[in-house]
Amino acid sequence: MTDNTSKIESYLEEFKKGDSQNALCCLTNLPHDILPDLIAGLKKERDSHVRVFLVETIWQHRQQSVIPFLAEVLHDPEPDIWKEALNGLVTLASPEAIEALRSARKRQFKHDKDAQEFREWLDEAIGQSEAEISKSAK
Repeated sequence: MTDNTSKIESYLEEFKKGDSQNALCCLTNLPHDILPDLIAGLKKERDSHVRVFLVETIWQHRQQSVIPFLAEVLHDPEPDIWKEALNGLVTLASPEAIEALRSARKRQFKHDKDAQEFREWLDEAIGQSEAEISKSAK
């Protein structure tokens, strides 16, 4: 077990015990080299609440390098998880983030209701990201 892994597990235990703010603060204050371990942890995690927390923790590092990961998470079947990925992409508003959002329009769903909800959230995220980029260009 790596040092990063033990730190992640320790803070995830805090999160599970209800201290989400401290766990988030501690994980986001760790060096950015922890991001691959957080991503690996998310891929192994089955608890959807922990997975949402990990997605938030990852984007809260505010590193453009996580945009491909967030784009991948947009395909997660759990709405709370892909919504958290949208939050991250909007926060990281950049041409690469907008491209990731636009690419997600191709996502296929089994049910029209799910597709409609996803596309509404996606269009809102694209609009917010474009507005943020436009605002920062002035």
